[in-house]
Amino acid sequence: MQTKFFQLLKVKMRRIDEIEGEILDAQNKKRETELKIKEIEVEVQELKVPKSGKFSQISISSFFLTNLSNQKSFLKQELSSLKLRIEGLNTLYKEANIEYEKVKYLDDLEKQRYIKELKIKENKDMDEVGNLLFAKKNLRVNV
Repeated sequence: MQTKFFQLLKVKMRRIDEIEGEILDAQNKKRETELKIKEIEVEVQELKVPKSGKFSQISISSFFLTNLSNQKSFLKQELSSLKLRIEGLNTLYKEANIEYEKVKYLDDLEKQRYIKELKIKENKDMDEVGNLLFAKKNLRVNV
């Protein structure tokens, strides 16, 4: 049964679904970023920095180490940004869910009111049928 709140209810539900999708995307990106950070940490541990040798070898090792460090700090910034985004999306989700529940409550009240009206109408109809049958029975008895 569709009430006057049905379309609004669909819109609110669609908004909740969109936010859930965004949360899932952000969480996936967060996991990927965490994996990249761990991979960089493993690379840093495996990188052998020469203690002596040619300047070019030391320079290259230092460059790789600096590059990995820069990548890691960039990914950590991205990770903190993603965490903030997820927190914001969770807040939006809660608000959207509250709005949905409000409209759902109004929709349920409307349905209950409609059902109550139907029951009242059905009772009136049953009373009318009962009266007609009673009158018809009395007509047969009197004839």
